[in-house]
Amino acid sequence: MRSSPASILAVPVLAALAPLAACERSRIEDSAVDRFPRAQQEIDFLDALQSQVVVTNDDALHGLIALSDGTDLNKTYDARVELARRRGWIDAGWNRPADESAQIGWMAVAGCRIVGVQGGATMRLLGPTPRYATKELVFMDVLPLRTENQALSGREFVDFLNRLGRLKRQGKALAVMEDQEDQSGAGVIPAGSPNQLIDQSSVEFGLPSGAFSKPQAPEPQPIDVP
Repeated sequence: MRSSPASILAVPVLAALAPLAACERSRIEDSAVDRFPRAQQEIDFLDALQSQVVVTNDDALHGLIALSDGTDLNKTYDARVELARRRGWIDAGWNRPADESAQIGWMAVAGCRIVGVQGGATMRLLGPTPRYATKELVFMDVLPLRTENQALSGREFVDFLNRLGRLKRQGKALAVMEDQEDQSGAGVIPAGSPNQLIDQSSVEFGLPSGAFSKPQAPEPQPIDVP
């Protein structure tokens, strides 16, 4: 049986659309920033991210702006996007939905610009592009081993902010700080480690240092012998 012209034309069209369907990104309704958008709710925002499967574009912008400025005074997602464009975190044509999972690439660009990471020769020449910014922050152990098109879970994003904050305050490569920690006897936890996410979050974002620590066992008491 001969195929009709319409069916013949449909084959390449369907083949072209298949990768697009496979690359559809996750969407989250009522993400952390939707529930806790105000500066006074920052601890609640970070706590909500801990159980979120992926960080959304709106979540990521809110968190990165707060890291850069100390607080996010923008009231809407559009205002955050416009601020990110002015600062070179995203390009002029960037137009992603607020509730879509954020790509690591643009978050890495924002992170490099916030803390002043210049990278190697290519990044110094072209500026922080999503690909090279991601590679640089993975190399520095600020990001877990991912590509620029992948996503971060909410917990991984909190850890990402955490490590960027360390660079921003101390102005030195994370590897140097880790060498110092090694020499002092403290263990170095890789980016994305669950223990790092909990322990560092309590320290870096203003919670009491023992907020997530396990209760200490009581000291043994002397036994009276009759």
